[in-house]
Amino acid sequence: MEPFSNRKPSDWSVSTLGNVSIMGAGGDKPQNVSPIKTDLYKYPIYSNGLSNEGLYGFTDKPKISEESVTVSARGTIGFVCLRHIPYVPIVRLVTLTPKTEIISAKYLYLWLKQLHITGTGTTQQQLTVPDFQKTEILVPSQEIVTLFTATVDPIFEKIWANQNENEKLLKW
Repeated sequence: MEPFSNRKPSDWSVSTLGNVSIMGAGGDKPQNVSPIKTDLYKYPIYSNGLSNEGLYGFTDKPKISEESVTVSARGTIGFVCLRHIPYVPIVRLVTLTPKTEIISAKYLYLWLKQLHITGTGTTQQQLTVPDFQKTEILVPSQEIVTLFTATVDPIFEKIWANQNENEKLLKW
């Protein structure tokens, strides 16, 4: 039997990131910004960066509310994060919100994590939305996506619960 990586099940397909997600680039930082989370400023602002998953600060209104994935587009090109709470992307941060009738955010996140994502340009490399939209992705059947997501959901829920507990302990 040949290895799985060398064959594609007949009910799977190859598509592009542009076809399976709504993609956009982060904009300017919001007017209202706090360096710490408060009752008023509770939505994280994310930019490029490895430390603290690119957390820049907090604001009062989210731009993205759906579970999605961000990819750094300049500097730390290819740094991929799964975002599960409403947030605001800024600067050169590409946001991919999956079309959930095709794939889940968790599948998209794990697919992107295994890619070697690079940019273009000679002076300063950058990842552009038009180029990144053309990136191919293997799309399982809807049945497999549903089963996969149901399997990994509890794992991510545990990770996020641990992160919340760590935040509480840091404030203690």
